[in-house]
Amino acid sequence: MDAVVSVIHADAHGREIGYLEWCEGDFTVGRLNTFELRVPPSDGVRAGDYLMVEGTEYGGVVDGMEVDTTRDYVTASGRTWHGLLATTVVVPDPGSERLVLTGEINAVLGRLIERQGLGLCMAASGEDSGMRLDGYGVSRASSRMDAYTVVTDALRSVGAKLRVRYDGGLRRAVLSAVPRAEYVSDGLDGNRGDFVVRTTRPYNHLHCMGLGEGTARAIVDVYADADGNVSTTQTLFGSDHKAKVYENTNLEADELLAEGMDELRDLQEELRTCSVVSDGSERYDIGDIVGGVSVEHGVDVTTAIASIVATVGADGLTLETKTETEV
Repeated sequence: MDAVVSVIHADAHGREIGYLEWCEGDFTVGRLNTFELRVPPSDGVRAGDYLMVEGTEYGGVVDGMEVDTTRDYVTASGRTWHGLLATTVVVPDPGSERLVLTGEINAVLGRLIERQGLGLCMAASGEDSGMRLDGYGVSRASSRMDAYTVVTDALRSVGAKLRVRYDGGLRRAVLSAVPRAEYVSDGLDGNRGDFVVRTTRPYNHLHCMGLGEGTARAIVDVYADADGNVSTTQTLFGSDHKAKVYENTNLEADELLAEGMDELRDLQEELRTCSVVSDGSERYDIGDIVGGVSVEHGVDVTTAIASIVATVGADGLTLETKTETEV
């Protein structure tokens, strides 16, 4: 995606001022969810303003400015749309242990946007996604309560992914749920795709410590086998055994077991890491399933897109994609 890109500048109320005269820097979405852009001082960008690219997920709010009087630019840094979600916490209503999300997913996204106080800069698509959440719960004791994680976890549970696109007509970033794409069946990107697979030994034992003190403290141990399957049974010993402590002092044993197993499953992604090697990386969204098989080398891997770095410059918009096994 190397076409000339114009970056929109809007004030703190979302009113578009115009396009930046020029702009250089990066938007990172998926994990860091931040941006840093070098812009002309004459454009008057200030903290609280918005910078974004029409029709894309690359944009967000300016949190800070850096001025270096020896340079002919100022540096604007901030949170992407994803970062705005990630820096709000989804808290159940007073007296409730869980917040339950139910309904057509785009409608659920709309309610969540308003609940988190982000309606000024975000909106949910008015289209029916064709997908539903039926009683997806957000626990008060969970460590995964930021709105971005809640949304992506909820959507992934029904085979969906989050799509974010800035709409200048609405003056908002529009959130919608769409099915996760899958680029595994024919290798990667049909016969044109290449990938790099690396293998290593991840942690295979978590000693999980929860609520309480001393002998009354909730303690559970979870293990992974050589294939990355997680259970409460240890199968790897000696030099094959690799352990560390996982702590969440808010959890009783049952919840600690569930969270510890989820954490260890995440760590098993390190068994095989997969890098996308493709000129068509702009086709991917966060959450898309990628991977491939090499019969010649006896390796295969399936993972998902976890991070996209969009670099803005004189040559347009250049994208670098990383998978869950790389970040």
